[in-house]
Amino acid sequence: IFFFLMIRRPPRSTQSRSSAASDVYKRQIYTSPDFGGCGLGRLEASLIFEALATGCASTSAYLSIHNMCAWMIDSFGTKEQKEKYLPRMANLEIFSSYCLTEPNSGSDAAGMKTFAKKDGDYYIINGSKTFISGGSFSDVYILMCLTGEKEISTIIVDKNTPCLLYTSPSPRDRQKSRMPSSA
Repeated sequence: IFFFLMIRRPPRSTQSRSSAASDVYKRQIYTSPDFGGCGLGRLEASLIFEALATGCASTSAYLSIHNMCAWMIDSFGTKEQKEKYLPRMANLEIFSSYCLTEPNSGSDAAGMKTFAKKDGDYYIINGSKTFISGGSFSDVYILMCLTGEKEISTIIVDKNTPCLLYTSPSPRDRQKSRMPSSA
């Protein structure tokens, strides 16, 4: 496990934030090796995230969310989705966010109101999410929504999806957290 944290860093002046994170987090921890994952278990992931948190808790928290999103695509996605997203997620070319929390129901999935209706090859999604860690800079969103009366589904939404709207948290909400920007 410790080989993840034992890296040589280039001088700070030549290292971007993204490349530094990528050095530590080159692969998804508990996704399969087929698309760049390490195939480790949740215990190993917990130890890695705990060690990362000693340096920066918010980065560790976000990377655990990003890894969970990759695991969801790896476990439940189609072959095409895995090929499209997982290698780029593993190398941090693209960032992801998990979207469950809603303004009036919190993280209670049973109270969710966001609804997706199939329209040909696409879904039309109506609803809103809040407190999305990394939401303002993510490239892909793993969105929980209703697709039937009590049927909860997960839909992958790219950041450039037409009619996808973002709002910024209020200044008061930004002061409450040191987490990366949320949408």
